[in-house]
Amino acid sequence: MDTVDSSAVWKVHAHRLEAMVQGKPVPVIALSASGGGTRAMTGLLGSLKGLQEIGLLDAVTYITGVSGSTWCMSTLYQQDDWSQHNLDGAIEAINDQMIKGLSASFSLDNINSYRREMQKKTQEGHMVSFIDFWGMALEHLIFGKRTESTLSDQERAVEQGQNPLPIYTAVNIKDAVTGNKQEAEWCEFTPYEVGLGKYGAFTSAKKFGSQFFLGHLLKKLPEFPLSYLLGIWSSAMSVSYGDFWNFVTGATAEAEQDVDKKEQSTFDMLLLNPLTNLSESTVNFFRSRPVVAKTYNFMRGFFMHWKYSENRNFNAWKHLHPDAYPNRLTPADPTMHLVDAGHAINTGFVPVLRPERGTDVIISISNSWDPDNLLDVIKKTAIYCKDHEIPFPSIDFKKAAAEPQKEVYVFQDENNPEAPIVIHLPLVNLTYQKYKAPGVLRESEAELRAGQVDVSSDSSPYTTKNFSYSSEDFHALVDLTEQASPECVYSAQNAM
Repeated sequence: MDTVDSSAVWKVHAHRLEAMVQGKPVPVIALSASGGGTRAMTGLLGSLKGLQEIGLLDAVTYITGVSGSTWCMSTLYQQDDWSQHNLDGAIEAINDQMIKGLSASFSLDNINSYRREMQKKTQEGHMVSFIDFWGMALEHLIFGKRTESTLSDQERAVEQGQNPLPIYTAVNIKDAVTGNKQEAEWCEFTPYEVGLGKYGAFTSAKKFGSQFFLGHLLKKLPEFPLSYLLGIWSSAMSVSYGDFWNFVTGATAEAEQDVDKKEQSTFDMLLLNPLTNLSESTVNFFRSRPVVAKTYNFMRGFFMHWKYSENRNFNAWKHLHPDAYPNRLTPADPTMHLVDAGHAINTGFVPVLRPERGTDVIISISNSWDPDNLLDVIKKTAIYCKDHEIPFPSIDFKKAAAEPQKEVYVFQDENNPEAPIVIHLPLVNLTYQKYKAPGVLRESEAELRAGQVDVSSDSSPYTTKNFSYSSEDFHALVDLTEQASPECVYSAQNAM
């Protein structure tokens, strides 16, 4: 059978795409990655490898991440020029950690180490919560050790423009007005600054968590360790706390309020009943500590402009919405209450939709677990954009849902040139079942068996509750998502 060098084919298309923008302003391309725990981290690795191989990664200006995708980003940005090197080494290093499983993060030595770090943080003046503990456990899962790394350390990886700017995300939760829902205000984290685009307010990444009033620094506290931020960005991954604590300590946990099983919340306090000596010492440490991450509010004391309600960032026109009450807005709060952005939308579109960033094309890498609704994150983003008058393609979701599933969706609104082109890559296994590489059919029984990667059933090894994979499953997901990425070139070329 005659075959072709598939990588060469994709590079030809990449060069065609490059030629299309020569002589014109270079488009601003952002990559928005979804949440999904270990699945999201692994899938993003494969997608980045695929984009790198066809030369498209070099054209990306921003990478935004939610929850599990921030694990991948946090790992890659430890290396100053990661996107300039073959990603195989990084992939193998992460594979080595993933096969160890989460249980290694909860050895007696590690738990005692986490407690010492949290006590040290308390002495420094920071507030401490379950999120600190969870973040250090995640850090051990991802890196296999303490990193002593901070967010601002990642400046080295972007100061020469050698890599896309990483934008990590969380949401600040506002209490609901009676009869309405909680408001989730998007908070973005870059190596340079942390803040809420809604208010146009940001502070240095090095000073985030310090005490401010009216914009004046009252008390400079040490910069948060990366592990704590991982805990915030991935707080939805503390899964059902009953299962989590039973797995870790042998304890049972009861939430004070009922928790929606689908949207597993981290907003509630936990009542923990120790069952073992190990859990006794650990659980007692958390009895009076909230699971939501509380940090000092750098906007504290500011007053809203009397015409703030006219700004499209605010939904003050909605009856009973928190935005309609100036005294309920974040500058009035002494602390911020930050949780996983997946509680709002399980993908990172919002930061790159800010008009200041001028994004032309958004490549959506979705490893969210939505096998029956591949456009769920796009639909939620569209609703958000409508509420905030942000240009976004007009999409007939009912029509799209009635069509067969696709590996690539392209949304472009010719009637709204301000709206970005959206190229959405959901997690599906369609052509990969038949092709081991673009244009190369699977023939042998072993090749066909390798193509049967389950990313949709309840028995899949990639469900969100699974924190670790076998090496075989890990590489299968990397290969699947890597092969899907080159479709972006076709899609971008046609759209542009």
